[in-house]
Amino acid sequence: MTGPSVVVARTALRQTYRRVRESRRMTAFFLLIPGFFALQVSGAVGPGAHDVGRRFAAGEVAPVVAEIRGVVLSGVVLLALMGVLGAAGGNSEFKDRYVAFLTATSTRAVAVGSVARQTAVWTALFWPVALAGAVAFALGAGEPVAAVSLVAGSLWLFVVAGVATAPVGFGARWLLDGYGLSKNARFGLGVGMLGLFYLVLFTRRTVGAALDATPLSWAGDLLLLTVPGAGASTLRAAGFLLASVGVVLASLVASVRLAEALWYDDRALADDGAESDDAPVTATPVRDVLASVVPRPTAALVETTWRRTKRTPKTLWYVYPAIFVGLVMGEQLVYSGPFSAAMYAPIVAFTGALAAGSGFTLNPLGTEGDALPGLLTAGVSGETFVRAKAYAVVLPAMPLLVGASLGTAIGAGVGSPLVVAAVGVFAVTLAVLAPLLSLALGVHYPPGDEGLLGEDVQIPNKSASAAYTLGMVAVGAPGFGALGAYALSGAVDPATVVVGVGATVVLAALVAWRSYRHAVAKVDAYSVE
Repeated sequence: MTGPSVVVARTALRQTYRRVRESRRMTAFFLLIPGFFALQVSGAVGPGAHDVGRRFAAGEVAPVVAEIRGVVLSGVVLLALMGVLGAAGGNSEFKDRYVAFLTATSTRAVAVGSVARQTAVWTALFWPVALAGAVAFALGAGEPVAAVSLVAGSLWLFVVAGVATAPVGFGARWLLDGYGLSKNARFGLGVGMLGLFYLVLFTRRTVGAALDATPLSWAGDLLLLTVPGAGASTLRAAGFLLASVGVVLASLVASVRLAEALWYDDRALADDGAESDDAPVTATPVRDVLASVVPRPTAALVETTWRRTKRTPKTLWYVYPAIFVGLVMGEQLVYSGPFSAAMYAPIVAFTGALAAGSGFTLNPLGTEGDALPGLLTAGVSGETFVRAKAYAVVLPAMPLLVGASLGTAIGAGVGSPLVVAAVGVFAVTLAVLAPLLSLALGVHYPPGDEGLLGEDVQIPNKSASAAYTLGMVAVGAPGFGALGAYALSGAVDPATVVVGVGATVVLAALVAWRSYRHAVAKVDAYSVE
């Protein structure tokens, strides 16, 4: 096939493949993410599709079929949300590669090719999870033929979701450009979409039940078509297939029209750099308040860090993996696991602190390009720099983490004052440790040349990220385990709680002090030469 759209898609996919292959971080992402979830979904680690298949073989046909239909319905909604996120933040932008394509072929070919590229990328990233689940179910049920419709149907759902959400992404980008929203507003909309995604993820049973009476439920018939005894309707499966083909064709037409409006509108060619940075100021209310608590040079650096983060909110993007870990922990340990709701509090404290230290302190010298020359010529000591970066995290993160942790503990019905107090101490300890540990590792392992979010945001060094995560886990483990013991049994053992949280406090104090001294020494060791 050598049509223009095919050439565009193939060329864009080759470019993507080269970028992934040249970046060990992105290679690991494309391999580890589907691998991790495939192990979870298939049942290789914990309960999964293989166990559901064994239940089906044991005669639990009706409940298993109902469960699969619910998973399919909630999966369709999740795929739609993921597609909107990917389309709005990816192919719908006026990127250089599309400018090059547009000079060589038609807008229709470029739009269709870009949709095909995005659909192929995210299908390759996430569909292996569905593939593993389908094969595991067929093996557990002892019916290899069951994998045929499950595999083919799930692949088709990914294709439909990717294509159907593409015009939504183009339209969203056109509206965002039309209203001239700031980077902060766009970032906030993205966070809101991610929140909606996880809301659906955690309420998937309710979502599935609500959509069961709609034509979307026919997707379940398509996936169960070759599962013996599942009672799938061939007519409904065919109806869903035909309707989805129509949706794909209509979405491609809409994508072409919206791409023309987005790419050729006058706003598309506007200079994004027209906005000038705020004029430097020597005194502000924020700086004056901070200066009443800390020395003025430190206060100035704290305010500068916040101002740069406000101007480039993408610098906080790397807190997302830690938040994702917290959501997975909550789902696995509490929502689908053996722990009571009391476990949510230490999860919030630990993953919140992990996220707080994963922002600009894990990459203190590269959050806006190369900040090292500015540091060396600013005339501040390494101690002032390290303290300012730590304050920039602790001041907003401490009240948020402690408040969220205590509020979660009280809201979850934790009745023991000792446990509530222990949760607060645990949160405070990790909130102080996180920025200092990440600072020490961030200056010890400066970022390399690879970038994922553009020239204004560099990726923290993978060694720093790994060491930081392992360090937080090691220090937080005693307290987390002690609070987990209460959440599992519901009985308060004062000695366990005090010793566990106390061990975390002692370890955190030692690691934080050593990290602080190392970070200061490392920054002072830098020179203009």
